[in-house]
Amino acid sequence: MKVQPAAAMFFAVIAASASGGVEAHAQPGGQPAEAAAPLQVAVPGEEFLPAAVRAKQQDDFDNPAFPFVQAGEAAWAKAEGEKGKACKDCHGAPPEQRVTSAVVSYPSYARDAKQILTLPARINFCRKHALRAPELAEGSDQMMAMTAYLRWAVRGRAPTADVSGPAEAVLEKGKELYFKKIGQLQYSCADCHNQNFGQKFGGETLSQGHAVAYPVFSLGQKRMISLDERFRMCNRLARAEPQAEGSPDYIALELYLNWRSKDLPVTAPGVRP
Repeated sequence: MKVQPAAAMFFAVIAASASGGVEAHAQPGGQPAEAAAPLQVAVPGEEFLPAAVRAKQQDDFDNPAFPFVQAGEAAWAKAEGEKGKACKDCHGAPPEQRVTSAVVSYPSYARDAKQILTLPARINFCRKHALRAPELAEGSDQMMAMTAYLRWAVRGRAPTADVSGPAEAVLEKGKELYFKKIGQLQYSCADCHNQNFGQKFGGETLSQGHAVAYPVFSLGQKRMISLDERFRMCNRLARAEPQAEGSPDYIALELYLNWRSKDLPVTAPGVRP
């Protein structure tokens, strides 16, 4: 099997870590994590970015994702579908507490849907049942805009994962997936983001893998990237089979990440190299 140089290099990093040859180093700006969490200190992804990229994310005038935030704000107030209603008609608009409290809770169990919904899935559920409007594709500009706007509106607030009731089993599934070695290269999310954060992978520094900045704008690809797409990218790096949008595994993994990141503030929309 021919291994690409970047993958071969990172596989060597993981092997060195397993043998004690590599130590991951925490960066400044972290928060003490809950005793049950696998990290002693939770460090936001921005701490691992080059200073110029970090500054671009923090400045709304310079953040290339901000036009999506503005488009999402307009879409939130726009009447659509057979009902001729807007999201704002039912839910109000940020910074109203009922909106912001809901946004930081996803993924969460929805009684009306009788399942765990992510934020994009909730948007589509409301479009289908409340607005009678067409559902949005995961990577569409409008879905990216809606999620960027809502996540931007809760900047500074920490995720509030409710892992009780029906969500408990989903959380455990997400944790299992996070530590499961996958693909031809046989490494897991934990290999990258628990054991080797702070190490170099190609030209980038591995973070702890928190999802609080998503959706993000990729400077290299010049487009927005959803969390599900990030999962698929990681699957490909491990030479594992990527999954479809909203797959049960990705929902479980996102819920686990939300719980794992609950000591950190939301920083979306993020900017990545």
